[in-house]
Amino acid sequence: MKAPILLWALHFCIGCALTLHPHWIYIVPLVLLALLSKRKLQGWVFLIAGAMFTLIRYPSLDIEEVEGQGVFTLQSIAPYQSPFSKSLALKGTFTSFKSGDKFYSHIPCVIFQKKLPKEGTKWLLTGTLQKKGGYVFKPETDSYWKKLDEPLSLARWRFTNKERLRSYFHHKIKDKKVGHFFASMATGDVDDRLLAMEFQKLGLGHILAISGFHFALLAGLIGFLLARVLPPQIAYPSLLFALSLYFIFLGSTPSILRAFVMISLYVLGLILKRKVDVCNLLGVALLVELIIDPLAITNVGCQLSFLATLGILLFYSDFNRLLSPLLPKRDPMEIRKLSFFDQHGYLFSSSIRQALALNLSVYATTLPALLFTFHFFPLISIPYNLVLPPFLSVSLLLLPLGVLFPPLLILNTKYTSWLLQLIATAPETLNYKIFVHTFPFPLLIGIISVVGFVGLTKREQTG
Repeated sequence: MKAPILLWALHFCIGCALTLHPHWIYIVPLVLLALLSKRKLQGWVFLIAGAMFTLIRYPSLDIEEVEGQGVFTLQSIAPYQSPFSKSLALKGTFTSFKSGDKFYSHIPCVIFQKKLPKEGTKWLLTGTLQKKGGYVFKPETDSYWKKLDEPLSLARWRFTNKERLRSYFHHKIKDKKVGHFFASMATGDVDDRLLAMEFQKLGLGHILAISGFHFALLAGLIGFLLARVLPPQIAYPSLLFALSLYFIFLGSTPSILRAFVMISLYVLGLILKRKVDVCNLLGVALLVELIIDPLAITNVGCQLSFLATLGILLFYSDFNRLLSPLLPKRDPMEIRKLSFFDQHGYLFSSSIRQALALNLSVYATTLPALLFTFHFFPLISIPYNLVLPPFLSVSLLLLPLGVLFPPLLILNTKYTSWLLQLIATAPETLNYKIFVHTFPFPLLIGIISVVGFVGLTKREQTG
């Protein structure tokens, strides 16, 4: 197998899943992985390691609702907007929690607060811990946030600087919607509920989340600029350093961590002049993600991020080849012989073919997860995902340049306002949806397993 690390990571992932949500359906991916793997022993080792690691890491995830007192350690702060009010989502972990004569440990949860406590990132809190998908903690009304010894944490520094950047765009950009969009793209936190709803309605919610798409654009822009002024032996390490700083600023969400690990390892391969298998990079990213937090596999964003990337790696070339008869490829000599208008027509048709192949490869792996989670799929997302991402990528590339050159920011504001207006005024007559009232969990795992098996088998055969 040319991508053993990916297979090991998938075994580790199944081990985590079996501990968090035991189910017989996991036999299906295990059997299919056994057919793919030549080294079955390593797979079982990673499977057992994933199960044991998750069990040790989270021994107290079977509680439903308890009242008590515990030590909460802050890990991240993000704006949160419900239909009724705005607040802050304080995400962290109760390293210990006491309820009566029972003790619990390492419980990840979120606390919604109107204001951030003035001091600390570690507190002794009293209140109610509730299981609502994940765990939510509600402090007592008169609960005092008793500050404990503060550990080293970037949470407050990151939140303060994100707020400064968000405030910069809100004050600098007169168009409020564009200001919110730029702030979301720069910080990774969406602070406008209406904007999020407009994107999600068209199946474009992934664009508002910092992901591989944004990291690749940023890496390409920085790499291009560095390559113009520095030799390769300095440009690549400088690019890696710049991406690391941006990752520290954004914080470690599942999609951001995956993108950072994959692109960083790819750049490291260029520095060391080593050939890398992109599927193995995805496997390393998955292992890193689960070792940091096994509960990441329960995060919808994490699931869709890894499934979309896997779909692109496994099926993009196949779909691109299947679409070639409709939008045929031409060699460079043929293109040179075409007229000026024909050359641009070919570039346009080639871009359409590649974009369509990219979208089909993503849907091949994510559609079951979308139907299982949201119970519907907007058909209008197909043409919008085909056309809008390239145009929005121009806006994203101009964003950091606009901060340095104000005239570019003004131009980008008008351009982005036009794009956001297209999204907000999408024709309702085309807004058809596929509705699925129930999508059984075994069906989800079964479809994804078979699709993944077909893709990996074909990749192995074609080399």
